[in-house]
Amino acid sequence: MSRWANKVVAVTGGSAGLGLAIGQAFADLGATVALIARNESRLQKAASKLGHAHTLTVRADVSVENEARQSVAQVIEQTGRLDVLVNNVGKSVRIELSQATPDDYRQYMEVNFLSAVHCTNSALEALTKTSGHVVNIGSLSSKTAWPFLAPYTTSKFALAAYTHHLRLEGPANVHYMLVCPGPLKRKDAGERYNDQAAELPESARKPAAGARVRGLEPAFVADKIVRGCEKRKLEWMPWRLRFGYVALSMSPKLGDWIIRRKMTK
Repeated sequence: MSRWANKVVAVTGGSAGLGLAIGQAFADLGATVALIARNESRLQKAASKLGHAHTLTVRADVSVENEARQSVAQVIEQTGRLDVLVNNVGKSVRIELSQATPDDYRQYMEVNFLSAVHCTNSALEALTKTSGHVVNIGSLSSKTAWPFLAPYTTSKFALAAYTHHLRLEGPANVHYMLVCPGPLKRKDAGERYNDQAAELPESARKPAAGARVRGLEPAFVADKIVRGCEKRKLEWMPWRLRFGYVALSMSPKLGDWIIRRKMTK
């Protein structure tokens, strides 16, 4: 029997993309999966794709504190426990720094950062009882800035810091993992930011705003998350990028030079 049998996994932003792939990965191993998202019809389609009897759907906008708390409470009430919370909901942007307003930063902080805070605060008591897991889906932008992403990058840096604080101050028997996958393969890659990037360099429209990073299959990342939980790893990102980020963190001046150089190519 799988170690995930009879376990309960809640995934925000679970109606499509990486969230749905994460739900599928855990469901295939016998877990009861609760998909949390804003759109009811998309949630129902996602649940049917999983094809498992033990699938719950919860309609909620987790960037709103009350809805986030109620969604987590609903999962626990219906299943009696919680073993994994995956804070996956999020969105990106293409905007020039000089054009980004405080409202832009506030919007992306609410979606990409505060949603995780709301859900985690609501889940920690239940996760402490099961020695469970909190998985925060960050980004390569949790590690370094890249042009035309400022509100997004700022929110993902905050999520990385929050995950670190959870490891230092959260319940010691709960596992906390930050996942930084980079761009994911999707049908509209290279097109979804056409409107936002109309006045920006062509590179801004590309995945990762033109950074030369290979897109990953959502199912591949989902599998890494499952394995990371099983091994209680603190962080996951593509291994080939790790050494580069270590080098950049040792010399901010070098890091800025490399980014500017890549921008001009």
